[in-house]
Amino acid sequence: MSTSAESTRETKAQRAERIKREQNPWEQIPRLFEAFRGGFGAIPDEDITNRLRWWGLYTQGDGEGAFGGAVPYFMMRVRIPNGVLDSRQVRTVASLTRRYARNLVDITTRQNFQLHWLASESLPDIMEELWKVGLTTKAACGDDSRNMTGCPLAGVDPDEIYDSRELVSALTKELTTNNAYYNLPRKFKICVTGCRTWCPNPEINDVSLTAHVRNGEVGFGLRVGGALSARPFLATPIPVFVRPDQVVDVGRGVAGLFRDRDELRQNRTKARLKFLFLEHKWTAEQFREELEKQIGYKLEDGEPDTPPAPEFRDHIGFHPQYQKGLYYAGASVLRGRLDADQLERIADLADEYGTGEIRTTAMQNIVILNVPEDKRKPLAAEMERAGLPISASSFRRGAISCTGKEFCKLAVTETKAFTSVLVEQLETLLPGFPEPIKINVNGCPNSCGQHWIADVGLQGCRVKTADGPADGFDVYVGGGLGLGGRLARKTMGRVPARLRRTCRRRGR
Repeated sequence: MSTSAESTRETKAQRAERIKREQNPWEQIPRLFEAFRGGFGAIPDEDITNRLRWWGLYTQGDGEGAFGGAVPYFMMRVRIPNGVLDSRQVRTVASLTRRYARNLVDITTRQNFQLHWLASESLPDIMEELWKVGLTTKAACGDDSRNMTGCPLAGVDPDEIYDSRELVSALTKELTTNNAYYNLPRKFKICVTGCRTWCPNPEINDVSLTAHVRNGEVGFGLRVGGALSARPFLATPIPVFVRPDQVVDVGRGVAGLFRDRDELRQNRTKARLKFLFLEHKWTAEQFREELEKQIGYKLEDGEPDTPPAPEFRDHIGFHPQYQKGLYYAGASVLRGRLDADQLERIADLADEYGTGEIRTTAMQNIVILNVPEDKRKPLAAEMERAGLPISASSFRRGAISCTGKEFCKLAVTETKAFTSVLVEQLETLLPGFPEPIKINVNGCPNSCGQHWIADVGLQGCRVKTADGPADGFDVYVGGGLGLGGRLARKTMGRVPARLRRTCRRRGR
């Protein structure tokens, strides 16, 4: 009997595939709303563990991380394609944060907003308020196309090659409203950028399209299969030249190729696009051939575009826009965390000193657009008072943090508070440090905090101390993107998360 039971038991991958086949989560909102209003206990288990992700929802951890369990509250991600927002939308998120999310909201490395502590009964009201201002949580998680990233300066950057906002919008609509793309093997991340600095980190996306000029014509380079997690892989260049009017076809084509690969549906840990290269030994030429079958035509040959020189890919400070006399203001949001008052203040200041246009960045920061030259100084003073400096130290500018075990069930280490203390201590120990430096803090090997591409990457772990097991970190150094991009390498032994003593002992 036991042998028979074992032979018919579903694997994790089989269970996930069955649940997806049985119902398209995108079509379940009326049923889900009814369950939400009945309280956490009224939500079916297969919705809790699977389908709610297609609406940007995960259950929240109990603060013990990988060694704990879930509590009856939800984390919610709000999609912000290309990081583009207006003050009305930001004010709405601030109001929801104050009323339902215990007054805290995070900016993620994919330019999303992320809320916590959401009770199931509040979810219908939250979603409906977001919809009223043109925001959604649809496909913010799940086995579908996640928030599509792009340069937050699209449309205002004086060095921009191509304003990609319309392409991001069109491709987002295609992949999140067409039921042909609700059931992919796993998460699917796309970046389309027209900037020269590659600030949204296209190299670590499943699909990246980067603008460049060839013989006087603007087109896009294509890279595929980028992802981090426990087996990091920088995206593979495909030797084609993609014209702007082909971008949606190509994005849709790669999604279709990914969807149709049964070999990527057998094991959830090896279900990302990168495993066609890592495990199944695909080449760039093979990928191109299969892609062209999906889109129904041949792409033009093209040498892969050259990555930009390595540099700090943030937008902190005042910088001139291409619109004469106007500036954008990049504010540092330490560890990406805000409270409702700060978020509301950003909306108010964007209206008062700009035109109400706001952007989120892949480095978890905020940008206010269209600031006249004579309003820079008063805006900087107001942002400083709000705890969001326009001028920030190298450590503050370069710090990135994942959610950590405060809310995430997978993390083994707390990250947000740790990052704040780390930055404060480094500013004290090394005042005026002149070099830009990225310090990325990650609570587990999944690398939401992107420790693989940091100058200093900290990956959460448990360490033995005289007082017993404690939060700690594996230390990685030397990561970076751009020309000659490289992944960080593990160096020192595990260190406990006791900052002041550790920093001093190591001579700063």
